[in-house]
Order: sequence, then C-alpha cells, then structure tokens
Amino acid sequence: MTTASWYHCSVKPVSRSAGRSVVAAAAYRLGECLHDELYAKTHDYTRRRGVEATFTITPADAPEWAHTPEPLWNAAERAETRKNSTLAREVELALPAFLEPADRQRIAERFAAELVERYRVAVSVAIHEPGKGDDRNYHAHILFTTREMTPDGLGKKTRVLDDRKTGPQEVVKLRELAADIINEHLAAAGSDIRVDHRSFQERGIEQEPTTHLGPAASEMERRGEPSDRGDMNREAQQGNTAAADHAAELAALDAAIETERERISSPPLDANDARERMQDAAAPFREAIEIHGAIPNIEADGLSWWQRLGMRVAEKARSFALSLAQKARLLWQSREQDRSREPGQHEWEPDL
Repeated sequence: MTTASWYHCSVKPVSRSAGRSVVAAAAYRLGECLHDELYAKTHDYTRRRGVEATFTITPADAPEWAHTPEPLWNAAERAETRKNSTLAREVELALPAFLEPADRQRIAERFAAELVERYRVAVSVAIHEPGKGDDRNYHAHILFTTREMTPDGLGKKTRVLDDRKTGPQEVVKLRELAADIINEHLAAAGSDIRVDHRSFQERGIEQEPTTHLGPAASEMERRGEPSDRGDMNREAQQGNTAAADHAAELAALDAAIETERERISSPPLDANDARERMQDAAAPFREAIEIHGAIPNIEADGLSWWQRLGMRVAEKARSFALSLAQKARLLWQSREQDRSREPGQHEWEPDL
C-alpha cells in the first residue's frame, strides 16, 4: 500500500509595497553577500548556516550576467518603478528528507527548469537544511523574476500569476507539477511514499496547522533555544503525527476486514475447498464458541457442515465488530484531544 507524505508548496510575491528588497531576499536565501545598488546597501549573509546548495537557471539565450545573482536581482529591482511593484515571486517547496542531497537538488533543478520553460524567467534556488527541532524540514526557496528574460535583459511582465482568474489556477498547476516531480524521484528511489498537491481539506484530512515563528523565535530555534511558538509547533506536529498514525491503522483495519469479508462470503469451489476452510478456521472458532457456552463440543453437536460454518462466520463478524469499535473509540478520543489545541498558521522563514 502506498503511503502519503506531508507536502508543502506555496507561491507568494516579493513586493516593494511591503517594504522589501529583492536583492536582500536573494542574499538571505542564497547565504551570499549582495550589494543593493538601488538602496546603496550591502546585504551579507555569508555566515548563515544551513544552506545545502544554490544555483541560478536562465533561458538559453539570456545574457551572461543573468547567471550571477547580484546583477540579476539588481536588474530586477531597477526594472520596477512603482511603489507597489511585485519584484519577484517565490516558491517554497518541501523536499523529502530521506532522499540523498543530490536527489533533492535534482528535484529543485527540474522544477526551476520547468519555470524557465513555462514563463521564460530567470530563477535562483537555495536548498535549506532543517533548523533546530525538526530534522525532516529540507526545503527549497525558488526565487524567479516577474519579467521575461530576453537576450537583451529583462523584458515584458509575465501576467498569468497576477490575474485574479488565472493566478489561482496557475498556482494549482505549479503545486501539481512539483508533486509530480517529487513522486517521480520517490519512485526512482524505490520508496512507496508519495505526496499529494491537494490541500488537507480537499482530501478530507483533519490537521492542526503550525504557527509562524517570526524572526525572533526563528533565531532562538537556530541557536538551539526553545521558543514558545516553537513548542506550540512541536506539540501540533506530534498531534498530527498521532492522528496520521491512527488514520493509517484504521485504514489497515478496514482493508483487513474487507479482505476477510470477501474470503468468507465467497462460496467454496468444491467439497475439498469447503473442508479445508473448516479445518483452517476450526481451532479459533471452537475456542470462541466454548468460551461463550454456545455449543460445548462442536465436533459432536450433530449439525451439518454448512450450519457449523454459518455459526463460525457469525462469530468472526462479531469479533471484527468488537475490534473495529475499540479502534474507533481510540481514534475519537485522540481527535477530541487534538481539537482542544490552539490553531495557527505555518510559515517557513522570516520575511525579508
């Protein structure tokens, strides 16, 4: 049975109206020192830890300078003149922790190349290692220009993600594309885990969201110091893991019940098949019937084989029903406890 893994892929703008600089955003994500020409300021994040890999991809006919982050993102900053301009867009993509670093990089490279092909933009990628508290949180920050990259530099705006009608549809397509790429690499690695781009609500899954850490809490967590918000997120993650385990256990039980139901409801192929079924099942059902005092000795009760088989089927159904009721009771109690926790909203990194 293929199991599902947690999936995160979001698309958001880097906007000047929010007081942001795309050069600063690129420097922070890439862990580099970039000089911001528009604001005459140098953003030095070379001491930042946890950057696993970085690279920039552009269309084949892009100018040479576009392959280097500092001139690329300064050009993107200069190209926008309005106070509310969208300077770039960013995709935050969770990457499977159990894959090799080279495999995670290939996923990010493939997705970035698809963005270049789809929109003719330039893309800078930074793959980050997990911070303190969760060793599974490998993820990529994929920053791409809002303008097409031509042989002469940045050209016209790409509008598909700006439009109120086409924008949300395009985001869904990008989430699906990323999930397909990840699943291809999971299959190639021999894993039975798959990701699903649909939301928990669309899949009918109840999950408690985590909360945004913010710059102060993020810095505390990186230093190995627990924060209140970090504790809340860890508690929510534990609850979600427990709920997922209960759901998987219940699904496995349902599958076992269905398999057994099909087996015992199908008619015997012949007399020998009937005798073999009775012999295989005799011991546990004899014990159950003797315990309940229905028939002291089923071998000498004078019943025909089909009457005896019917009684055993009824007892097996009762046993399954009792087991299922117990599982449902445990799952209900777990969900009631989960609902008492305070909800929040998850973000990966402080905004820059």
